[in-house]
Amino acid sequence: MNAAVSDWTIGSVMQYGSGLPIAVPGTAQATSNLATALLRGTRADRVPGAPLYLQDLNCSCFDPGQTQVLNPAAWRDPVAGSFSPAAAYYNDYRYQRHPRETLSIGRYFRITEKMKLQIRAEFNNALNRVQVPNPVATGYTTATARANGVYNTGFGIIATRPTAAVTGERSGLLVGRLTF
Repeated sequence: MNAAVSDWTIGSVMQYGSGLPIAVPGTAQATSNLATALLRGTRADRVPGAPLYLQDLNCSCFDPGQTQVLNPAAWRDPVAGSFSPAAAYYNDYRYQRHPRETLSIGRYFRITEKMKLQIRAEFNNALNRVQVPNPVATGYTTATARANGVYNTGFGIIATRPTAAVTGERSGLLVGRLTF
């Protein structure tokens, strides 16, 4: 019994948390007097009562290529010639959560008194969660555009082009280590 159940190793790293904050978009006013004098623009104002999202980013109930998820109507330019009182980030304006789960299981086999063989299997994304890319969060005045029925540009869309593809496949690694 001891030979069957001893010398096993099990490990796990699981990281859960809120999504990263989304920066408040800059304004479309590029030629106001303040921007010209101070060589910098300002942030957009948040429209009171307007929802920040058109779709919950943390549910798997929408097609990323067919859905605009951020609401461009939630932002507006401040009065010309004035700076926005908007914060750089809001706590309720965040990207999707991306949990990270890594599991490993292994066993030591004693070959001789001074020689051991360790066999270990390690799995990244062990629960096979889909990782959808973050939506475009700049240029809230930019209109969305479709190509072949899929959004490819615009504020609040999830660009599913090859450089920002949906990922999240499980991967594993088998490791053998001989110590003597």
